[in-house]
Amino acid sequence: MNFSPRALITRLFGRRPDLAIPTQLWSDLLDGLRARGRGERESGAFLLGRADDNRSVTDIVFYDEVDPAAFDTGIIVIDGGRMSELWRICRERDLTVVADVHTHPGGAGQSDSDRQHPIVAEPGHVALIVPNFAEEPLRLREVGLYRYLGGFRWERPRATFLHPTLLIGS
Repeated sequence: MNFSPRALITRLFGRRPDLAIPTQLWSDLLDGLRARGRGERESGAFLLGRADDNRSVTDIVFYDEVDPAAFDTGIIVIDGGRMSELWRICRERDLTVVADVHTHPGGAGQSDSDRQHPIVAEPGHVALIVPNFAEEPLRLREVGLYRYLGGFRWERPRATFLHPTLLIGS
């Protein structure tokens, strides 16, 4: 009998998860966010996966890999002219952006800037906010999960986390 965390969450909650991240990749993501933020500034990353795989994350591209100055001001500012680097990486790896994640100094609520400036302004896009600059201890239930609806409207689905694959959303 095969165990599929994705099938289990679908059966338990009546819909597929918004995001599936292998726990080792989640750990690598948090380590990268912490290293870039150094406990004093926001950091972030694009989460990549196969376009046909319904938001299974297979790779990470940190914002400063796209725009080296993205974290220089303490908040995240990505020069739109640098986004071509992200699209080049996606083409090269045959992947697409399935979500984005960034840190906040306090809680995981969306700021006005987050709501008005989605990193990917496409309905259905998933954004995660990790509180306290991703510093330890980090409780998964404290991570903010947001789905973009379009027109600068967002919803906050209930988050569900299962292992060995981190499945987010219900």
